[in-house]
Formats: sequence, structure tokens, C-alpha cells
Amino acid sequence: MFKITGFIVLIFALNRYECYESEIGCNRRPLGTKTEPLPPDNRFKIDIIGINDDMYIPRHQYTVRLYSNDGVSTFIAFTISAREDTKYNEKNPRKPILLDPGAIKVSPDAPSVPSPCKNSVIQSDIKPKKSIEAVWIAPAKDNKCVTIYAVLAVKQDVWYNSDGPLSKRVCEDRRNMEDMQPVENDNCQACEDARYLLTFDGIWSYNTHPGMFPKTQEFARFSDVVGASHSKSFNIYKIHSEASAGLKMLAEQGNTTKLEMEILSQLGSSVRTVIKGSGRSKPDMVTTTSFRVTRQHHRVSLVTAILPSPDWFLGVSNMELCDAVTGTWAPNLTLNLYPLDAGTDSGTTFEASNDDTMPPQPISIAPINKEIPKEQIKPFARLIFELTRTYPKLCDSEESSDPHIQEEHEYKEINNNQPTTPPPVEVSISVDPDSSPDCPMTEWEDWLPCEGECIDNKLQGFQSRFRYHLVDGVAVGKYVENGPSYADKEVSRYCQENYEDSELQACEEPCNQEEDS
Repeated sequence: MFKITGFIVLIFALNRYECYESEIGCNRRPLGTKTEPLPPDNRFKIDIIGINDDMYIPRHQYTVRLYSNDGVSTFIAFTISAREDTKYNEKNPRKPILLDPGAIKVSPDAPSVPSPCKNSVIQSDIKPKKSIEAVWIAPAKDNKCVTIYAVLAVKQDVWYNSDGPLSKRVCEDRRNMEDMQPVENDNCQACEDARYLLTFDGIWSYNTHPGMFPKTQEFARFSDVVGASHSKSFNIYKIHSEASAGLKMLAEQGNTTKLEMEILSQLGSSVRTVIKGSGRSKPDMVTTTSFRVTRQHHRVSLVTAILPSPDWFLGVSNMELCDAVTGTWAPNLTLNLYPLDAGTDSGTTFEASNDDTMPPQPISIAPINKEIPKEQIKPFARLIFELTRTYPKLCDSEESSDPHIQEEHEYKEINNNQPTTPPPVEVSISVDPDSSPDCPMTEWEDWLPCEGECIDNKLQGFQSRFRYHLVDGVAVGKYVENGPSYADKEVSRYCQENYEDSELQACEEPCNQEEDS
């Protein structure tokens, strides 16, 4: 009797174990198929947008994309899931502790629904798809690695499991958060403009950086800080790309003039505000300034020279201010700055004499002292961004809901039978009488508005004006709607070197600090 009872108890326990295993293991096979999966063949792939070097930032939101690699193949069903890592369990070594994999959520407008399985989404219909997206919210700190994976069915009972390109393992980025720029946002949804207060805080000294400080300690300093708020189409510099002439001058000499001209040439298009900050010429320099950003110009780039040095500088390129998760302006951000090498001078010490690098090398991490391990290098300065004000403004979508605008769009569509490219228009060009017959130029345009910071109701800054080289009667570089093309016109090197096409001057004018701050 005891044996029979024990056998019944064992069967009951096994049934309970199978039910439990079924509940937490969950059937993630698409459409509940019972057939065996196909081997990976690279037709389909999973990717996590915004992940760099297979490392995630804790609590950040990422887009998971499942797609056909050839852009042609389709699938009808899928499951996207997150699998956690484990850690050793001292109390019960046979049962590792499950860590947090974060959360897989349905992406807006995607044909998907939450799965009965934990941390999974599945299809909401079985129409053929070439791609699908889901949202992954990364876990908090100290959860090690997470595997994002997918299974998908191309037909009923024809499916791929999560091997190979359908699985991606990412691990926590354990760097200091203030060493990492925010995730770039290619779709800023902030309706209002915003103003930020920028603080540059120099934290470079012999005591904090004994192996990365000039022997001539009294000459150690930073140059003025110069930069811009801009769109994603503008760059002051790019790591692994060559420095512009303006950045070369700044990094080697501390002279910001040419770089300011480069930025000013994009003012009103890809640049919203020219930023310049001046302070005590010291390594502990602190300077503040303010600038404005818009829905189209929601990034900021800044540079300052390390002096003395061959061509070393501090900078940030494409710092994102429109939060990629919320779509709104970040209330405050802090970023540490480390030395960069402009790649234009081969000197190896702070006081090295000029030694032009030929050909120039791409911008890279500055090799100031190779004996100091990378993880022990301390920041030379920090940038602090504080949101101080927003300016209410209608979004494009709200503006397009205006019935008058809709009527105008409809009218244009109805009359779309007219030629799409109007004939070129004749453009009247005034020639500068002071320019040479060999190098004719247009007359100077009006000075652009004064750009700078409003302090004590007085704006002090810079303004620029432009003129254009004339080739066969065409102003090279000047865009005129429906005007003649200058694509095949080339300005001689002699004319470019001997006749300036832009000027920069200091300006000062009254301003209303209450409205501008």
C-alpha cells in the first residue's frame, strides 16, 4: 500500500512540475506549430537600434527591429522576446538567480500585441510582413547581459528558430553615465523651441592630472568655447574623419575665427545659434552662455583648444537635447570631456614645436600619455546643460490641420498637370566694382543679424556677410530658386585665395534680457 501511495504522490509531483514548466517556459513557437524549425540562412535578422558595441545603457529605451535581409522575403508570424542572464546563488548553487531582462513592449502602429509569455510580443495578424518593430526598455544597473531574440514563420508550419542572426546578446555599459552622450533622436517631437544655459567647467590641473599637464604650468589654459545648435546635417567634427581648416586653426593656435566663419556660413539653414563662451584663460576656466534649439535644430556641438599643445582639443559633436524616449527637451544633462587629437600636428608633448602631419590624419583620442591606462584618465572639463525656458509653438501636424492649408494642398494636387520643373528665371547680378576683372565678384550682401548672448540688456557678439565669385555670369554657391545652375562652374584657386567671399565683425546692440533669457 505504501508503494502505491508513493507512486501516486510521485505522479502528482511530476504533473505539477510539468504544469509549472509550461507556465514559465511558455510556447513561443509561432502559431503554435509542432514542426521542426529551418536552419538559419540569413534571410531574416534582428537588430537593436541605438546599441553601440553590443552594450546597452540601463533603463534606456531601444527599438528592436525584425526584418528580411534581402528586403523581399516576408513572414506571417513572429515572437520577439528577451532572455535574462543569471548569477550564482550562494544559498542554492543548483538554482541560479534569474536577473532582470528589462521589458519588451508593443511598438506604436506596429501590427503586434503582447504575448501570453512574459517579455514577448507576437503578431496581431498573419498578413505578410517584411519588417516589424518592438520596444525594449533595458533593465536597471547590475543585470549583466540580455539576449533579444525572435522566432518567425514564413508559412504555416514553416518557421525559423532564434539561432544565428535572429538572436542578439547585449551587455550593460558600465561606463560612467556622464561619459556617455544621450542616444541620438532622428525624430524629435518637441513642438516648442527651447533655451538652454550652458556651463563649461574646466577641471584640469597639475594635481588632478600630474601625467597629463604641461611642464610650463603657468601657460596651461583653454581657448574660448565655440560651437552651435544645429540639425543632424551639420558637424563641427567627426571622430575618424579629418578636421576642417577652422578646427585645425583652433586646435593648433587657439584661434576661433576661421571655425566661427565655417559655422556662420550655415547660419539660417543647418545652424540655429552660434555659441561662444569666454572665461578666465586658465585650466579651471568656468564660462556660461545660453543658446536656443528647435525641433529641427535639436543637437549641439562645441569645441575648445587645450593650450599649449600640438593640436589637442576638447569637444562634443552632435549632443542630443531632444530626449529619444520622451520626445521632449531634456531638463538637464552633464557630459565629461576628454582630450581629442585633430590629426594635423605630429607633436607628442604639450610644448612640442610645430610639426605638420602630412597627410592629415583622422580625429582620434589624444595620445597625451600612453603610460596611463584608458580607464584611469580623468576628464579635463565637463559641460552642463540646463533647460531654462520653452517657447510655445504649433507643431507641423497641428498647422497642417488648418482647413485653409488643406484647401491649398488639394488645389496644388488638382493642378499637378503643369510641368514640375519651371523654366530657369533670369537673375540680375550686381558686380562689385572693387573686384578684379580676372576674379569678378558680386556685391556684398547685407550683414546678417547679430548673434550672441544678451547680458544686462546688451547683446555682444558677431555678425557676418557674404559675396560670391562670378563664373560666366553665375554666382557660384548662391542658390536662386529656378535660377541657373552653378554645379559645373569652378572658381580658380587664385581667386579663392586672393578674394575673400565672407567677412566677420563684432557687433553690439540693445536687447531685452527678459524675453531672451
